[in-house]
Amino acid sequence: MLQETLKQRQESLSLKARSVSEDNDVIRAVAAGDRALLLRTVLPIQAGFKLDLIRIVDADGQVLVSSQLGAIRQATLQDASVNRAARTGLELSGVLLAENPAPSSMIGLISIKSSQKMLAGLVAGLAIDDTALQSIRGDTSIHLVAVDGERVTAATLPLPRDRSWQFPQPEALPTKIGIAGEAYMIKTIELQGFDGATLKIAVLHSAKEMEQAEQQLWFVVGGFGLLGSVLIAVVTIGGFRMTQALSRRIQGLTKATQQLAAGNLAIGIRVDSQDEVGLLAQGFNSMAEQLIARDRQLNQQVQQLESTLEELHRTQSQMVHHEKMSALGQMVAGIAHEINNPVSFIYGNLSHLNNHIHDLLRLLDAYKINYPNPSPSLQDDLEDVDLNFLKEDLTKILKSMKVGSARIRDIVVSLRSFSRLDHAEFKPVDLHEGIDDTLMILEHRLQAKPERPTIEVVRQYGELPLVECYAGQLNQVFMNLLSNAIDALEESNEGRSFQDMVDQPNRIWIKTTKTKEQWVQIAIADNGTGIPEKARLRLFDPFFTTKPVGKGTGLGLSISYQVVKEKHGGKLWCDSTLGEGTKFVIEIPIDRTQPTNT
Repeated sequence: MLQETLKQRQESLSLKARSVSEDNDVIRAVAAGDRALLLRTVLPIQAGFKLDLIRIVDADGQVLVSSQLGAIRQATLQDASVNRAARTGLELSGVLLAENPAPSSMIGLISIKSSQKMLAGLVAGLAIDDTALQSIRGDTSIHLVAVDGERVTAATLPLPRDRSWQFPQPEALPTKIGIAGEAYMIKTIELQGFDGATLKIAVLHSAKEMEQAEQQLWFVVGGFGLLGSVLIAVVTIGGFRMTQALSRRIQGLTKATQQLAAGNLAIGIRVDSQDEVGLLAQGFNSMAEQLIARDRQLNQQVQQLESTLEELHRTQSQMVHHEKMSALGQMVAGIAHEINNPVSFIYGNLSHLNNHIHDLLRLLDAYKINYPNPSPSLQDDLEDVDLNFLKEDLTKILKSMKVGSARIRDIVVSLRSFSRLDHAEFKPVDLHEGIDDTLMILEHRLQAKPERPTIEVVRQYGELPLVECYAGQLNQVFMNLLSNAIDALEESNEGRSFQDMVDQPNRIWIKTTKTKEQWVQIAIADNGTGIPEKARLRLFDPFFTTKPVGKGTGLGLSISYQVVKEKHGGKLWCDSTLGEGTKFVIEIPIDRTQPTNT
């Protein structure tokens, strides 16, 4: 039971160490090598997790932060062993002994990593002091003593710490020992430490209580024996039956004790009398209930830690995604700006080039009129060049260049508008413009391909006023929903012939309306295969995706829901029918400063 409790405490400590190592502020402070910032970051975490020891050692073996609190504040730890283990980055756990008269510590080691490499090693620890042993002992009658060699480092008994103590070896059978005038039955267990060192925990049971229990048992057995003899003498059958009943009760108690020892905490014994066996059964049931309560409390703490860790992972992933999208928006805006300058120069000079070429062609025509009979060599050159074809082809080339440069210019404008670096604040925006910009960026995915015809987009725009929103974030929602619709349509084309796709084309509908409650609604629907009900219920859960590995992170719809719900006070839901298609509906208020019905 003691070893199981220590194991659970070690697992809880490892969870706390992992939570600290994955904290974004800690990672940034370690990566920057800023000890002052790291100390300001780590100390509140140490206090929050109630850690007695926290130390961070970089890959070169340099200690960045070391904080010892409580009973081990003045402890001299095995620094060389700990630092050497920490710098390896391995995930370890064990007992760390103090080199001076101070309590030992239960520690966990784990690495602190960035996305590229291991930055440092983290050591988190809890002191194995009097308070810790008292917490493990609880309300039981046992006592615990922690021994380093022959030195007592912690105990639940008032033992002198300035003298040597000799306790039995762990492999020895339980023996009797006298401490402070009291006799105890003692059994020693051993906890493995670093560099081969060990910490012994002595478990002491009061010999007096055990002797009293033994005497009571002998009294009960003797009484039952005497009673059995009298009953046998009086009526043999009655005595035999009573002996059988007592045997069954004792066997039931023995069996229940074995099941409790095996981990079945829900076991209970029916109490049908107030004799010694009945009182013993009551005591057994009370002990089982206490164990259940402690087990439930420990499970709740573990679940709370796991929930906190999961929330930290989810928040970290969302922050990474937000930073990536912000960097991508800056990069797109920069590229669009760099492309826009030369494209504008080309587009602006095409009209001048067209005029110059027409002037040259007109000059050639005038030359032919005035000199209808060129020299033979010039005539040969005119025939080789094919002047008529050249005049016709030049006009076509200029027209194609103008169309192409206009197309590039439209894409650049859409990219700049989509990134919305100049519209990061909350302000009135034309939603139709954002949708059109998104479609322009996705046009390469909508166009016809060798394996399928063009995906048709049906715009059913209503008359919408300017809507107050974060335009860049809302554009990202449009991008996620439209990209998912295109993915769904391409997936639905598997197994279909090209002619079937022509007869029943892929289609996306975008409908916008203004509702009577001063809200706007944007519906994006497709005629794909639809989404199963089981998957539809989890669409907005973080990290949930139905796409193959490598094609989806499971964050797109989760972040879209957060943008609509939390950033704009709106609603986002999905309607889907298998075999018919899927529709996502966004509703946001036109002006969040005005009262709305949600």
